[in-house]
Amino acid sequence: MRKAVTLLPLISLVFVAFACGSTDASPMDGAEEEYTSASARLLDFEFDGEALAQFGSPEQVIHDQMLFTIGQLNGQTGVGRLDKLALSNVTNESVEGGLTRYRYHAKLPVSLAKTTRFRQTFELVFPKRVDWAGQEAFFKKYEHTQCTSYSAHDNETGIYWYYYRPNQTGCQLDASDVVRAKATVRRSPENAFNKYPEYDKIWNDGTLKVISIFGKVEDGAKTENDRGIWSHNHFVSTMRHELPNAVVTPANAPERPGVESPDVTIESTLANGKKVQLTSFLVDNVRQGGEVFERRYNELSSDADVIVYNGHAGLGQNVRALARMGTFKAGKYQIIYMNGCDTFAYVDGTLAQTRAQLNPDDATGTKYMEIITNSMPPNWDALPNNTLSLVRDLMKLDAPVKYTDLLGHFDQSGFVVVTGDEDNQFRPSK
Repeated sequence: MRKAVTLLPLISLVFVAFACGSTDASPMDGAEEEYTSASARLLDFEFDGEALAQFGSPEQVIHDQMLFTIGQLNGQTGVGRLDKLALSNVTNESVEGGLTRYRYHAKLPVSLAKTTRFRQTFELVFPKRVDWAGQEAFFKKYEHTQCTSYSAHDNETGIYWYYYRPNQTGCQLDASDVVRAKATVRRSPENAFNKYPEYDKIWNDGTLKVISIFGKVEDGAKTENDRGIWSHNHFVSTMRHELPNAVVTPANAPERPGVESPDVTIESTLANGKKVQLTSFLVDNVRQGGEVFERRYNELSSDADVIVYNGHAGLGQNVRALARMGTFKAGKYQIIYMNGCDTFAYVDGTLAQTRAQLNPDDATGTKYMEIITNSMPPNWDALPNNTLSLVRDLMKLDAPVKYTDLLGHFDQSGFVVVTGDEDNQFRPSK
């Protein structure tokens, strides 16, 4: 699955507080959250780097350079958690050509597939000059070389970092164009293995409430040939058949609702008397979901136990847009699943900051929330199928499923991880 996005000048994609383009600056402390995955592990990369630019704050310039870790680490079946990048010893000095040289020390959490072998060091290779002029020259020089992903399409300067593959066989980069940073690699102490979703908090009102949002592959698509529309249809149709005595709203919604029914709710009472309420939305993309969608989402989000976005990450733009929507309640536990390409890299601190402000007992913003993300681009089929799998496992009140097993039931193409479960207390009674 690849990302569709309106291409913007790189200056709008700088990382300050993070995700692909946050411009609301806030200091980054690099604090990590506990991490659980069935198919990936968390590593800490620590290294010294430098970058050249004609203008820009040190944070902006360094984070523009860090974008290139996404492409390089995707080539190794992983990606860095960019909002947790910790910087220190940052200096700058004027050099020839009206440029400024920035030097820094960095620590970056990296989610890497368990099948990927790693040593105690890893060489990160960055473009040396990372202002727009520098990146444009770099793109033009290496666009059609072995340093670019074989799957690259709609490629241009502003997104070349996504397709950048310096470790690919045959890639040759001139020494004057790059900085080679030798990172020390350590297994993070944040890896966890025995955490459960907080089943008791999810079911304390007797109802599992799920919001599942499906974005189209192509804006304006109308038929199931679009995998986003197919995913909405597959999710609704499957749940209608699986849930007992399912009641569908609107009542006239077809079994495969498509674009004619972009907002479908399914309600059911299970054999144990517990209830399930699922709402499936279909949008072109989250950023332009429209007033009706945003109003409905805001209404439902405060009581939702699970919120899933399935679709293009939009190089982070859709992920950030959804993080800034919704209304939330103090003390309300929720699982947020950003099911798009490389969302481990794009999630920023917005949701955690919102929770911390709501809950005086939650300084980190994760006491009442976990975020599930992907370390790689998932297959399109993984969008509805992983959402279905999550719902099924959360309904297993008689046999609760710990996160490693729950994620192990997913399609593993995205190398899915959960963070924020460090304070989870739930344990099965049996």
